Amino acid sequence: MSGPGGPALITAERQRVVLAVLLLEPNRIVPTDRLVDAVWGAAPPPTARAQIQICVSMVRASMAKVGLDEVIRTRSPGYLAHVGEDELDLQVFERAAAAGRTAAEEGRFDEAAAAFETALGLWRGSACFGGGLASTVLQAPAARLDEQRLAVVEQWVDARLALGLHQQLVARLIDLVMQNPLRERLRAQLMVALSRSGRQAEALEVYRRGRRELIDELGIEPGEELRRLQEAILAGRLEGATRPPGAPAPAAAASPAPAPAAVPVPVPVPVPEPAAAPEAPAAAAAFVEPPSVPRLLPGAIADFTGRDELLARLRAGLEEAAETPYALRIVAITGKGGVGKTTLAVHLGHSLANRFPDGQMFAKLRGPSAQPILPTRILERFLRSLGIPGPAVPSSIEERAELFRNLVADRRMLIVLDDAIDEEQVRWLLPGSSNCPVLITSRSRLAGLEGTSSVQIDVFSTEQALQLLSRILGDDRIHSEMTSALLLIKQCGNLALALRIVAARLAARPHWPLSKMVARLGDERQRLDELTHGGVGVRAGLAMAYQGLPPDAQRLFRRLSMLEAAEFAGWVAAPLLDVAATEAEDTLEFLVDAQLVDVEVVKGSRPRYRLHDLVRVYSQECLAEHESTAERAAVLGRVLGTWLFLVEEAHRRAYGGDHTLIHGQAPRLPLDQPVIDRELADPIQWFEDERASLITAVRQAAGAGLDELCWDLALTLVTLFEMYGYFDDWRTTHEIALAVTQHHDNRRGRAAMLYSLGTLHMFQYELDEAHGRLGLAGELFRRVGDLHGEGLALRNLAFVDRIQGRLDEAMEGYEKALVMLREVNDSTAEAHVLSNMAQIHLDRGLIAEGKSAMADGLAAVERSGNRRVRAQILCRLGEANLQIGEVTEAEYAFTRALENVRSVGDPVGECYVLRGLAIVRWRQGSHDAAYEMLEQAMAIATRAHEYLAIGRIRLSLGEVAADRGGHACAREHFAAALEIFERMRATRWREQTLRLMSEVGAAPGSGEPADDDAAAAYARASSG
Repeated sequence: MSGPGGPALITAERQRVVLAVLLLEPNRIVPTDRLVDAVWGAAPPPTARAQIQICVSMVRASMAKVGLDEVIRTRSPGYLAHVGEDELDLQVFERAAAAGRTAAEEGRFDEAAAAFETALGLWRGSACFGGGLASTVLQAPAARLDEQRLAVVEQWVDARLALGLHQQLVARLIDLVMQNPLRERLRAQLMVALSRSGRQAEALEVYRRGRRELIDELGIEPGEELRRLQEAILAGRLEGATRPPGAPAPAAAASPAPAPAAVPVPVPVPVPEPAAAPEAPAAAAAFVEPPSVPRLLPGAIADFTGRDELLARLRAGLEEAAETPYALRIVAITGKGGVGKTTLAVHLGHSLANRFPDGQMFAKLRGPSAQPILPTRILERFLRSLGIPGPAVPSSIEERAELFRNLVADRRMLIVLDDAIDEEQVRWLLPGSSNCPVLITSRSRLAGLEGTSSVQIDVFSTEQALQLLSRILGDDRIHSEMTSALLLIKQCGNLALALRIVAARLAARPHWPLSKMVARLGDERQRLDELTHGGVGVRAGLAMAYQGLPPDAQRLFRRLSMLEAAEFAGWVAAPLLDVAATEAEDTLEFLVDAQLVDVEVVKGSRPRYRLHDLVRVYSQECLAEHESTAERAAVLGRVLGTWLFLVEEAHRRAYGGDHTLIHGQAPRLPLDQPVIDRELADPIQWFEDERASLITAVRQAAGAGLDELCWDLALTLVTLFEMYGYFDDWRTTHEIALAVTQHHDNRRGRAAMLYSLGTLHMFQYELDEAHGRLGLAGELFRRVGDLHGEGLALRNLAFVDRIQGRLDEAMEGYEKALVMLREVNDSTAEAHVLSNMAQIHLDRGLIAEGKSAMADGLAAVERSGNRRVRAQILCRLGEANLQIGEVTEAEYAFTRALENVRSVGDPVGECYVLRGLAIVRWRQGSHDAAYEMLEQAMAIATRAHEYLAIGRIRLSLGEVAADRGGHACAREHFAAALEIFERMRATRWREQTLRLMSEVGAAPGSGEPADDDAAAAYARASSG
């Protein structure tokens, strides 16, 4: 509350609870017992009443400081809050809302909208005591007040729709629908607003998504109102504006609202909510792209058998309620390697799919070489599978874990964690709610994981092993040689993995009797002894499968263990064997048939292969026995050389050439052209599919001491890291390469890594770090005589100088870089430099010089043929033309830029270009067209989580709204933009926003469009 001396500052939670309860019943006595219940619930301390007296005294003292001496009064059997008329916001809210409803009923929609805005303007988000205080007593009134507020929002929307203001309501309605997805009236209002804006397809999509959410969440179909509205849109009967149902037509003297629609359906319009504004971009993004439902479980095997009792125990453990309703349900499957823990967990997960409609998460916690996979990496995968793009994934493990828990809090999901190493690895990956049970497999018992129910899995019984063999080989084959089958089970030690390997070989050779396999095992006495001793038996079983392979398949099997990546494409067999790709892939299929290699994933038409952990161990033993150190080094060099060749070729196909890249002298090993064309049919998708393997290749190159190949591969991978926002991978690979280049005194490679890491700092607005590393990189490039590298480093160093306001240093750096980049014919980097120089000229008022430099930059990019960079330069050119008032030229530049970004699928570029075109429309006097175009840009930016673009678009929305006199709307947009810029520490844009906020209310058109740095932010994406 506020008094003559300002607001009363009451921060202690108990005091706030007491005051909230009293103010909810103004001028009425509240018994002390009710205040006790509000503070402590069902378990008050013995001194509760005395403590309430102390709380009231403290509240009175705080209020007395600001002149509110007589508000809280003692009245037996409790206290009373004495509040005069118009002193309590709640009372003012209720009176204003009532006045709005009266005006709406009488057809005075202008007055109704104004009254509703007055009422809603008193709110700052949801009811403060409902969201900020822990008291259960306050939850019901808080919910009631929030419901009243939302009802007024809908009434405000009805009034605005009756005035024909549907286009201005779309953006806010999207936010409101996303915040209240099950509220059908808001959804109906959004459908009407979209339809009357000429966006019928989007209106029908709103209905479709709403129907799906209602069915998924509540199991019901939409109500009659939504169904009738959908039918009206489909029949083309929803034209013009609409009034709320039953509302009389406005008087003749009223403002000219369009005629009522044939189907009078209320159309909700979002009301201004200052506290919720910063969340609007995320809400809009979620509306455009519904929440992800991950299905990450691997495929279940068809011949699963023998675990019925265990399945029942595990299912009960996952489904039954815990003793504490909110406690996590964690079930661990433990046992030695090879007994079938993962197979059992995957089968159980698929059998419970209907119980967990929001999906299943799955992650292996141990890498192919038995090293632990860091929880931070697994959390990144989980967050991406839940719809979080790379740039939005937090950097710290604490933030990632918090975001994961928040995303799954209200979902019913099964989380499967496979091959856990210890408790600490698992704890980061646990959800925070009981509706997401966790199934863990591990070789250890995880006794330190509190509240875990463990189930031990042992080897098959003889009966279970017979069922397995019968499923794979057929009942007739087993029954006809039952004695041999029993002997085979005994020789395999009843171990599931050994049995499956033997059965697979027999299935591939139907002409073999089972006695032949028994005899083969019997010939290997040493291995038979191992086979009967638990885990060592796996080695013997794998050896038998290995001995049955032809020589080239044996050699491939051995060498596959050199690949540290968890999965691989079929082409790797070619450099491993040093033969043609077709021959190598045929040999790989021998291993698949023997079940020594699994076909793990199929992405499109490209199968993915992997080695089981235990198979990999045996493969490594064979490698050490049969291949010399020199042979292994040669093989690894060929594989990594092929990786480097493919990465460079993918970059060229995606970007039209080696733009802004430098390369080392490591040898490249090409593949057959048909294989290259197959692998790189979609180079961007190839980068994404192979990301994990490529990162591992960088690490292997470093471990093998191949420093030249290591840094070259890492630098070329920036294409992938930049496009998908894999900044963690960018940093990791480059730090690895930097270390190995330093160790081998590879000064050029070290310079390249410092340059790229400096560029990463620049991307993340860590400008001081960027300046330091880029400066050192430029000096190292100069010392080794690499003009291209020095020019690239100087270019990005100048960009940092410019962003930090050092324009003289920036211009000097750009001039030096320009000479170098022209000498090495890097036209793309030259275009970047010229466009930045042009902007500095324009900022200094040197119009002619600026336009000349911009024209030179455009000519340079035309020589390169890079459409993505061409779009960036055109966007910069459009911004420059706006800055000097040449609107027609700006429109031409932005239109060409839009064609380019859409042709290459560049969503970040598209949102910036659309923003520029919207400013053009605004300058041309087409406010509605500008607003609609900015809404399109906002939708794209929110999907991409491009927060700087969101802030810039919000700023422009505010400018357009202010120019039309919508100062309340403008303030909302400015506040949202300011919150984003402050979070990003974007000082320049923050100052621009504050200036515009102070000018709200000035003459229309007084504010200039924002400076060029939106285009600069877009252009920085290719500065690497």
